[in-house]
Amino acid sequence: MGIVGLGLDICSVERIQRIMDGPRAEPFLNRVYTEAERALCGQRADAASAYAARWAAKEALVKALGVPPGIRWKDMEVRRDGGAPYFALSGRAREVMEERGLEAFLALSHDAGVAAATVVLQKKGD
Repeated sequence: MGIVGLGLDICSVERIQRIMDGPRAEPFLNRVYTEAERALCGQRADAASAYAARWAAKEALVKALGVPPGIRWKDMEVRRDGGAPYFALSGRAREVMEERGLEAFLALSHDAGVAAATVVLQKKGD
């Protein structure tokens, strides 16, 4: 069957930095990012860039899925264990992917003050 979903998102690193520097930082970070994401991104010198890439990844996945109701930001954790980035899904995001028999492929990029993410969905086994 091949590709069944494609999502793309671009996020301004400066926008994320402004949020991180303001009074909404903690509520935003707590609502959007898992503890593991916060631990990884928070220790980096380019934390805003790392957070922006993960925001873009989550947005791209939601777009690729067609914006199903009930998905929460923390249902989509971006991980990287020395190789390509990937999603560790939970909650409604995992349910939707399992119901549809899908797997996700994720690419991240940072340049010129933006972070971008592309998500490709395909049927498992294709």
